[in-house]
Amino acid sequence: MLAFLRIILLIPIGLIAAMLSAVAIYLGSFGFFDTDSWVGPGGDISAILGPIFIVLFDLSRFALLPFLAGIVVAEMLGVRSMIAWTLFGGAIGLALHVSAYGSDYSAVPPIAAGLVAGFAYWLIAGRLAGTGFGGAPTSPAPE
Repeated sequence: MLAFLRIILLIPIGLIAAMLSAVAIYLGSFGFFDTDSWVGPGGDISAILGPIFIVLFDLSRFALLPFLAGIVVAEMLGVRSMIAWTLFGGAIGLALHVSAYGSDYSAVPPIAAGLVAGFAYWLIAGRLAGTGFGGAPTSPAPE
């Protein structure tokens, strides 16, 4: 029952947190939060939400399937390491950058977004990976 509730609740919440944190880091690395769109009583809402939705759409379109595959493997093997999740997110960010741009532009923003997304997922759901199943996990339980 614990594994079922964790899979139904924590994994989707962790995915949402990972996606939103990756969008925030990616847009913040290009100075999005320092623009003039935020000036005024409400700012220009289309100028604020437009880039957020575009990056969120592209991120969910290209990074969601590899991240879900990593979740399945981590759940089956019981991988609970913060370093493993962080490096996995960074690897996805690097792979997305290389597949889209090659070596034309700097790879630092997508790698940073991936690292933060992997950490955000680990913080919410990854540190409990494999709990509630019959097999012994490969990593120790969180304290």
